Amino acid sequence: MIFLTDTLPLRRHLSAILTALLLTVSISTSRTAHTAPLPPVPAEFFGLHIHRADAGTAWPAVSFGSWRLWDAYVGWAQLEPERGQWDFSRLDKYIAMAALTRTDLLLPLAITPQWASARPTEPSAYRPGNVAEPADIADWRNYVQTVGQRYKGKIHLYEIWNEPSDRNHYTGNVEKLVELTCEAYRILKAIDPGIRVVSPASAGPGKHIDYLDRFLSLGGKQCIDIVAHHFYVPRFAPEAMIPIIRQVRQVMQRNGVGNMPLWNTETGGWIENGDGTPDHPMVAKGGWRKLGLTPESGAFLQRAFLLARAEGIERFYWYSWDNRYGLGMIEPTTGALKPMVESWRQMTGWMLGQTVTGCAQQSAGWYCELQDRNGKRTRITWQDDDALQRREGMAASPVPQSVVPQMQSNN
Repeated sequence: MIFLTDTLPLRRHLSAILTALLLTVSISTSRTAHTAPLPPVPAEFFGLHIHRADAGTAWPAVSFGSWRLWDAYVGWAQLEPERGQWDFSRLDKYIAMAALTRTDLLLPLAITPQWASARPTEPSAYRPGNVAEPADIADWRNYVQTVGQRYKGKIHLYEIWNEPSDRNHYTGNVEKLVELTCEAYRILKAIDPGIRVVSPASAGPGKHIDYLDRFLSLGGKQCIDIVAHHFYVPRFAPEAMIPIIRQVRQVMQRNGVGNMPLWNTETGGWIENGDGTPDHPMVAKGGWRKLGLTPESGAFLQRAFLLARAEGIERFYWYSWDNRYGLGMIEPTTGALKPMVESWRQMTGWMLGQTVTGCAQQSAGWYCELQDRNGKRTRITWQDDDALQRREGMAASPVPQSVVPQMQSNN
């Protein structure tokens, strides 16, 4: 799994290569693509999705500072099921929970009600019409205005739509998405200039990054404060995120928003089950990786957090705490904690308040270096089993063949 050891002085000119199937990227130094490390890791870096916080799910037994309200039943269709008939009961409860626990909320604005949909009978991954754009922009404006005004001073982060490059989530065109984003930006900033608007986040490599490029170039870059992407690599190990992150950064640079924060507003995808929890529907279809209920399953979570931070990702929202399928960190019926929970606790203990100064590959292994406020450095190492097996021409292992994390005292 992952080892925590003392470090030698940071070496600046290491050469490393990561190959993730068809994705290849060279790492020319022990530091990441960022010219300088991000500040010490705050609690907000660790984000979660909680689906049923008001319906039986106990508050997560881990440290986290951010909560993304996707698949939490507070989309537009749930808030305004009929024109002018609003139901804020669930979202009000979430607001109270967040205030009590000092958790920062990110609310996606999406899920068109059937009555407002441009294509009300169109099938979707949700209900008919939910992933089409609104037929009348005035209805969208009223939705944004009503929500923004009601939660002024309580919600400071809004994300426009979810994974629009996937027709399961959005069937309009990019131009319409830019219009929706810019209208929301104008309205929310008028309500509270301190509100920050997060870009629509696509998921994955290739065409999904091209979608972000089109969104930014068509004017979306003028109506956001933060760029978001979902760095899912559910068929591979976490190291496969690195080339995708760097490709997104290239798109940001090309569109003149290279200095904006980059957030990973949703990632997970590695299935941790074996307790009777049903598989997520995408497991067989997408060839998603099944890790099983083992201590090693948490290695993927830990590696993902470390590598993302080293690559300059300012927030990472894990999907999810209480998913009904194998993507949850708890057993959905009993609420029993899965092994990944302990890995999360260990990772927050290592990273909170620390600066991740860089990560690099050496042979088939990886290391990341952390530094505390007093300059004391720590090294975390692990083996990249996918790299080992690619070198040997073997199929990827279903779980990382490594040991439980160990920590040695710094002297």
